[in-house]
Amino acid sequence: MKTAIIVDSTATLPEDLSSLENVFQIKLSVIFPDGEVREDSSDPQVISDYYNELENMTVLPTTSQPTNGQIYDLYEEIIKAGYDEVYGIVIASQLSGTLSSLEAVSREFTDQVTTHIIDAKSTSAVSQHLVGECLRLLTAGHTAETVVPALEQVANESETYILVGSLDNLVKGGRLSAAGAFFGNLLKITPLIKIDQTGALEVIDKIRTDRKMKEKFKGIYETAHAKYGDRLHVSVAHSNASERALELAANMSDDMDMSQVTVSALTPVVGTHLGNGSIGIFLLVDAEL
Repeated sequence: MKTAIIVDSTATLPEDLSSLENVFQIKLSVIFPDGEVREDSSDPQVISDYYNELENMTVLPTTSQPTNGQIYDLYEEIIKAGYDEVYGIVIASQLSGTLSSLEAVSREFTDQVTTHIIDAKSTSAVSQHLVGECLRLLTAGHTAETVVPALEQVANESETYILVGSLDNLVKGGRLSAAGAFFGNLLKITPLIKIDQTGALEVIDKIRTDRKMKEKFKGIYETAHAKYGDRLHVSVAHSNASERALELAANMSDDMDMSQVTVSALTPVVGTHLGNGSIGIFLLVDAEL
């Protein structure tokens, strides 16, 4: 079978993946208060400019999943190119309706192409890792019978932790009360959020000091490493906070090989909800195949 991979734009694919002819992207969008619509982007300069712009906004933009029309057009392009199998790897269904849209459109093409949809149960680096693992398994000769459950296992075992850069941004987005942000800022509390196994956001701790933050992540890493060993990899993503993100990753283990830690930016769609200065720490687990 000739196989294509569809992934959504929040994965922030690096050039070595995005340039592959069998990897296709569907774009989420940012919608500004004046009605302007911008497609999500993984371009570093576009992302940096957006976060600088976001910092000064009093009314936050909203975000939107890919339209069914965009996905429909992509399927026609994929079929025209001779593909008869598709793996769709998309942002957590709890965070976006992208998966539902992909499912709906794919049903219209079942007589021409077989589609396997994987809920990343997260976004950003986890989706990126799933694309890499999917390509690795397919290259090794595995078929959907083993690839699909292997990717689902990767999504379930990988962990995502988020440090919100701006409590004020959560207020603007309606995710935190103004009083909560006031006392959070006053007490210098940073909420630590985990994306759970259903793909939902869960506040697991509220941390005041840098020392406590480093201790927390060191414990998280040690627990995961004891369980997964060499299958475990660390990735960080951020909204204009690369130095801080790398510092946290470096302190997770005395033996951390920073040359193996991947770094990417949170795309505008993701960063809109988290604010400037946010950091994602991802513990990525390889498939056992």
